Amino acid sequence: MNNDPKTRLPRLNGGSAAALIAVTLFGLAACSPSEQPAPVPTGSADSGAADASSRLDELIQRYADSRPSGGFSRNELRDVTAESFLGEIAAKQALLEEVEAVPAEGLSSDASIDRRFLIGVLESDIYTAEQRRIWENDASMYVPAGTIGRLLEPQAEEPAQERAASLLAVLGDIPKRLDIARENLKNPPRRFTESAVFKTQGTIASLETDGASLAGAASVSEEEYAATLETALSALKSFERFLEDDLLPRSTGSWAIGKEHYDFILQRRWFFDQDAEQILERGWRAFEETEALAQEVAERIEPGKHWSEVYETLKDDHPPADGIKAAYQEWMDRAQVFVREKQILTLPEGERVITVDTPPAMRRSSPFGTFQSVDRFGTDLEGKLVLTPIESWMTPEQQAERLRSHHWAWVPVIAVHEAYPGHHADALKTRENPRLLRKIAAESIFFEGWGLMTEELMFEEGFLQGDDVRLTQLRNRLWRAARVILDVSMHTGEMTVEEGVDFMVERVRFERYAAELEVGMYTVRPTFVLGYLIGMEEIMQIRSDWIAANGEPDPPSEFYDQLLTVGSIPPVLVREVLLGNE
Repeated sequence: MNNDPKTRLPRLNGGSAAALIAVTLFGLAACSPSEQPAPVPTGSADSGAADASSRLDELIQRYADSRPSGGFSRNELRDVTAESFLGEIAAKQALLEEVEAVPAEGLSSDASIDRRFLIGVLESDIYTAEQRRIWENDASMYVPAGTIGRLLEPQAEEPAQERAASLLAVLGDIPKRLDIARENLKNPPRRFTESAVFKTQGTIASLETDGASLAGAASVSEEEYAATLETALSALKSFERFLEDDLLPRSTGSWAIGKEHYDFILQRRWFFDQDAEQILERGWRAFEETEALAQEVAERIEPGKHWSEVYETLKDDHPPADGIKAAYQEWMDRAQVFVREKQILTLPEGERVITVDTPPAMRRSSPFGTFQSVDRFGTDLEGKLVLTPIESWMTPEQQAERLRSHHWAWVPVIAVHEAYPGHHADALKTRENPRLLRKIAAESIFFEGWGLMTEELMFEEGFLQGDDVRLTQLRNRLWRAARVILDVSMHTGEMTVEEGVDFMVERVRFERYAAELEVGMYTVRPTFVLGYLIGMEEIMQIRSDWIAANGEPDPPSEFYDQLLTVGSIPPVLVREVLLGNE
């Protein structure tokens, strides 16, 4: 990693009033003279190392406390003023300088890795925040659609009285929030503004339909509740007009982050010695190799047909609409038994994964489902595969197409990726690492890489069987290789969104509407989707090198327990933990 001060980002002026206010709010303000830590006394090397380690732990705790998950209720809206965002950047800059000031000499191997990882995360967060300036470029962030949807969810766990109080606070904040948006927004990417229009329209529709459902549970009169709701709706409708008539015509900005920014994340956050061009080459190589493997399998199923034609026929064999949850549950239960019996991982007694329905308010934004892992800081043992049911409002054609996405060759692959030994098991093992930063860390380059690798692992171990399942698995890997190609190409200016959609339709055989949703996600979350394919390749190489150094693990958990307990940090650093500096 390059620590040459000549190549560092320019320091922000942390002395501005706005920065100091926000720094204090986020708990990262520099100490006042009376609070400055006492000078480290001259003493033994062991004493100095202990002081450095203690200081690093303190800074990691401050970093943890500053994160939204550590300081905010999920129903509490963040401050969206420009001063707040600039203050967050200043706060991270101040924390970065303090972490860099911790001497690396004498730190334990784990502490040294944590120090370098936190520096990389902070540098990357600062750089990205300064470059993207989301408060100027993303209108959708001002519309609290997700929070409103959760609060209006009739099946929510929170009591109605609490949800009503939270909803009133959110609704009361909307007019001011949208006024701030008008002040902040400059010339965002057109795609971002179009997304904000759609989100605003959906929020208006949700409030008009269900907004009054909590009136009876509120602590205020129904008249006051109705007035607050009407004021919020009026503000949202005015904001919709602003987006369409004012902001959209001047939305000429670019969503592409550029090669320099892309390389910064690769090299400073994930510690790769490769740049975007080399990662792109890896994506193409994996795509071509996987495409050839998929065709080989397809030839065994239906000789002479393209793999995509064969795959489409597999989708006709699926469980009935009322049997989808049971199908996933059965395969997750089978995978759990297999992982335990083969000793692939050591899992705590009592853990399990269950299937539940997607809450009604979230079904249109989550048409297939999601996965909820256990809390890495908690003691709960139950993960949840959240599945969106086939609903009666759908046309027969829509119901049939949705059912085909849950075909029998797909279900076991998802059971492996999400549950055993995938994300559920990963979260449980991460808990076992006592280091705070390892529990916080959630780098896609590891945790999504592990999810994809488990599909190959369970094929190797004999759980995933049959050419139909193998073709489905390879199709999913081809999709992840395509993500590498498109994400790099689009953000370095070599491919447009339209070309990316065409690629997904023509080479991975996505339906066009699904390809548009998929590719649109890349514009918002640059580099995230590299985590699947590139992360899998990195973890598999670590496994090969570990076996070369230590022999085949017997049982497999001898290696995989160690691997997952490290935490979701960049594979380069995971390699150091497991193999030293080899």
